[in-house]
Amino acid sequence: MAIAIKWYDKELKKMVLDTATQAIAKGCFLVEGDAKKLCPIVTTRLRGSISSNWYGSGMARGKTGGVAKADDGIGQPEKELTGVVGTNVEYARRVEMGFVGADALGRIYNQSPKPYLRPALEKNRSKILGLFKNLIK
Repeated sequence: MAIAIKWYDKELKKMVLDTATQAIAKGCFLVEGDAKKLCPIVTTRLRGSISSNWYGSGMARGKTGGVAKADDGIGQPEKELTGVVGTNVEYARRVEMGFVGADALGRIYNQSPKPYLRPALEKNRSKILGLFKNLIK
């Protein structure tokens, strides 16, 4: 007696990839929302520039060179199942990590760190892991 089993390889792979991509997008939005809340505000440029993108989102934003503009975005990751939350504003890293010394223009800074991206990720780490745990239930 033989039993015929049809294997839906392409359909299964697409379903897993689509579901995982949705979890990545949700995780990115969680981190992005909290990063915007935690962002130290002098003007709204830095907060407004924080954005999310993930592989396959179709949002191929992100321009290189020149001064960052509000609609530049952060670009799309090149590897499958990758999400990115960040900003393209040139002083964003200095705010997040602090900076002491002279910049390329000779301006002197003694700026203490005011992290907003890393704390947003840490705050949402368990929620993001939960999104992926739900994939295998």
